Amino acid sequence: MQHTVEDLIKRINVMKDQAVELHRIRNQFSEVSGKEYDKVACNQLIEQIQSLALGIAMDKEGTEVLTEMDEWKKSS
Repeated sequence: MQHTVEDLIKRINVMKDQAVELHRIRNQFSEVSGKEYDKVACNQLIEQIQSLALGIAMDKEGTEVLTEMDEWKKSS
């Protein structure tokens, strides 16, 4: 894996935050209000989430599991 475990955590947290935002936008209005959700904003969020997920899935270079602690250990 090219990126560190901490990078993976950050990307997954961003995906989670975007998914929560997507949920809020999608369910912002009810049928009773007569308003529709912002389809463009929802699709943009979905594309961003998918792009991050693809980046994680394609990170197959190398066999080491890197962590930010590796740099700390080297300097000791």
